[in-house]
Amino acid sequence: MARRDRREMSDLNARTVLVTGFPIYVARRLIRELVAHGDQVLVLSRTKFVGDAKRFVADLTADDEDETTGQAEVIEGDILEIDLGMSGAEYRRVCDEVQEIHHLAALQYLGISTEKMRRVNVQGAREVLQVALGMRKLNRLCHWSTAFVAGSRSGVALEDELMVGQRFRNGYEKSKAEAEALMRVAMDQLPITVVRPTIIVGDSETGEVQRFDGPYLLMNAIINSAPNSSVPLPGQGRLPLPMVPADFVVRAASYLARHQDAVGRTFHLRDPSPLTAVEFYNAVADAAGRPRPRNFLPNNLARRVLSAPVIRDWVYQERAFLEWFDSDLRFDDENARVLLQEGGIQCPNVRTYVDILVRYVREYTR
Repeated sequence: MARRDRREMSDLNARTVLVTGFPIYVARRLIRELVAHGDQVLVLSRTKFVGDAKRFVADLTADDEDETTGQAEVIEGDILEIDLGMSGAEYRRVCDEVQEIHHLAALQYLGISTEKMRRVNVQGAREVLQVALGMRKLNRLCHWSTAFVAGSRSGVALEDELMVGQRFRNGYEKSKAEAEALMRVAMDQLPITVVRPTIIVGDSETGEVQRFDGPYLLMNAIINSAPNSSVPLPGQGRLPLPMVPADFVVRAASYLARHQDAVGRTFHLRDPSPLTAVEFYNAVADAAGRPRPRNFLPNNLARRVLSAPVIRDWVYQERAFLEWFDSDLRFDDENARVLLQEGGIQCPNVRTYVDILVRYVREYTR
């Protein structure tokens, strides 16, 4: 991991941090960030992922390229169980030692039932809050939400808004909004910060990403298309495509979780100068050495195609992406912009790293 100025973290004192959400990529990226800062990171992992988590932690501690002073260890547990499924000894230790929580654990795959989505995303948040209430040294609970709790609204979504009568397009948006509502109620008792990233794409320095879904469906089609073929875009693609690289989101959330002015507040993490869909996929085509998209498939037709029984079971994410593709919703980020500027943290423009995203996709889809 590239060396960074440690002053980007608003509180330079190392902390003991509990992270949920392993093995998702952003959780892994966050754990690396915290360990590099010198923190003691407790990685909450379900039983089925404990082996993977221990290997990940071992690799972290074995890599001293950045003169890492922090440590990470795995705690077996489950966010849906009482005391997060931890043993009595681990629960007591967490309550005595943990100073910061990053709650990333959530179901995002839209192919599962709304009931299961809600159980994990809402009940999981409730269990995290219950444990947080017993933590004697807690300085911050950073809840990772999503900008798309705004649902199918149009216009401008403010950071301080949540439930404003919007329609939710899927169970993910609705369950994340309900989880965030729990956090807002708990702000009277706990030092909570909520972050709402837009669509998270790969690392701007490495291109690394966990899944090739969402915007990657069309990226993959363009990058791996025949040299003289042109991939059509759904809709006109004239609206901004709200994407942010994973490394920016991790840096921003890490910083806000230690900024005193972030307590009890919500922050949109977005690209302040997003490209339109046409501009982005043109840039992808240019970086891949492929023809730019020339034709447009009506978005309603694209959605009907993706709803066909023969393919609908594996394209839920792509159908959701099409909903976002033609949305004119804009996300105000005044709260985030003011605080992040203090730490010198800003989202890179996608034009500066699109070639890195393309290189990663090409390498892993051959």
